[in-house]
Amino acid sequence: MRYLPFIVLVAFVTVYANQQTVKISPGFFTGKDYLEMSDTEQRAYATGEINGMLVAPFFGAPEENLNWLKTCTGKMSDEELAGILNRYIREQPKQMDTNLNIVVFNAIREACRKPTN
Repeated sequence: MRYLPFIVLVAFVTVYANQQTVKISPGFFTGKDYLEMSDTEQRAYATGEINGMLVAPFFGAPEENLNWLKTCTGKMSDEELAGILNRYIREQPKQMDTNLNIVVFNAIREACRKPTN
């Protein structure tokens, strides 16, 4: 029992040391930039962003973390994806200056959480 505090401390330090901080790169565009794109560019950007998220396991993301994204967007058209982004940015003006890669993730996550009728 004398070693129990030591074992707990070692376990805590090991778990804490293995936690990783995730830093998201700012990307190349903002919400404002997206709204200034043509319809074709918006659709291409939206689908490209989803495709990029879906290859996250190549970079070490657990496959199971993507299940919600695959399930939600699997049957969406490029027009639907672009529409979700357009509405999200227009309804939340603070998104105009936010990095577009973050805006897309948040918009899709919010849309996927809403119950479908």
